[in-house]
Amino acid sequence: MLVDFFRRRNIYYGWVVLAVTFVTMFFVMGFRISFGVFYVVILDETGWTRADTAGIFSTAMIVYAFSSMLAGAMFDWLGPRRIFPIGSLLLGGGLMLCSTIQTLWQFYLYYGVLVGLSYSLIGFITHMAYIPRWFIKNRGLASSLGLSGMGVGALVIAVLSEQMLVWLGWRTTFFIFGATMWLVLTPLTIIFHRESPQSIGLRPDGRPGTSHSPAEAQAAGPTLLQSVRRPVFWMLFTAVLTIGMGSMTIVVHLTRLLVDAGYAFSIAAALLGLTGLLRSLGGMFWGALSDRVGRAPCIWAASLLGFISLILLIAMGNSQNNLLLGGFILLWGMGFTGIPPLYASTAADIFQGRHFGKILGTLDQGFGIGAATGPFLAGWIYDNYGSYEPLLWILMGVVLLTASSLWSATLSLPGRTAGGVK
Repeated sequence: MLVDFFRRRNIYYGWVVLAVTFVTMFFVMGFRISFGVFYVVILDETGWTRADTAGIFSTAMIVYAFSSMLAGAMFDWLGPRRIFPIGSLLLGGGLMLCSTIQTLWQFYLYYGVLVGLSYSLIGFITHMAYIPRWFIKNRGLASSLGLSGMGVGALVIAVLSEQMLVWLGWRTTFFIFGATMWLVLTPLTIIFHRESPQSIGLRPDGRPGTSHSPAEAQAAGPTLLQSVRRPVFWMLFTAVLTIGMGSMTIVVHLTRLLVDAGYAFSIAAALLGLTGLLRSLGGMFWGALSDRVGRAPCIWAASLLGFISLILLIAMGNSQNNLLLGGFILLWGMGFTGIPPLYASTAADIFQGRHFGKILGTLDQGFGIGAATGPFLAGWIYDNYGSYEPLLWILMGVVLLTASSLWSATLSLPGRTAGGVK
């Protein structure tokens, strides 16, 4: 009945799937990006070191890394209408338990383990395995539109979190966000998601023609074992590892860096959220453009913007220079953080098939490793050297490695050259 409602109005159901994905990314990934806002308050209240406190997030990313292949396999097996509600219940429960913690190890358990596991079940992996089922021609655009909820959520939730943390404290804020995950995401994903276009008598992109069974539609594509034997798999693994290291290091430490430079907490939180919004705009721009000119030129352009942005942040130092800071926020947000849709689309172009969930989950172990290493390393560098500058030089190398490895992967795209469509 729900599908017929949209069919009668000549609305392709894939756009409904994208709308639900946007809302899910708004809450799940928006909250993950906003951890840097909580980081400032938790540091000030507990007196824990920066490395130990960043280790909470790093633990979540380690769990994410080790559970990502399992999440991909569970998605292939259970489908979206089962795996997404499980993830939302786990996320909400973990956040509400965070409101009760008394010791650091409890934080590592509730946020690091429970929330970290939920990020793999209802985050990037499963949704980027899901959307390519519905879109082929506009896969880059569709992936970026789905992921854009992440950036919008980062802005809204970062600003909202700052106000809630000031007025309610971090415990109550954790509880409210956890309850929201239960009340909003669980019913939404159960009601609106469907297995595939073929399961409701449609074809990808809403194209006319005879539909096929889900099994037939997902029969093609390499297995996980075949994929890991190909060099392109490890190029993508390297790319997503460096994406995780670069993007999540800035997510966790940018707010603290700006507060150290003398900016008000509210401004620092809003700027972190703004990088998330720009991430959405950049992702949509690069995703749509890559469908037309090829993935490789967009990869190099986005990486160049990210590289320049880090030069600006180094030049700013520990001072308040609004021009340099504004340049960093704009170029980092539109540039390096806009790369994930290009990575996801490239992976789908090469490996799409009925095993893609497991393949993408295995690849995204690299993201978890990078996202765990970067924030902890940043905290350790500051604890030992009193400055983030050595880290920023490291991140410049990370950006270059991302560009070269992801570009190398595009050489394996079917029917394309490194520069675009043949």
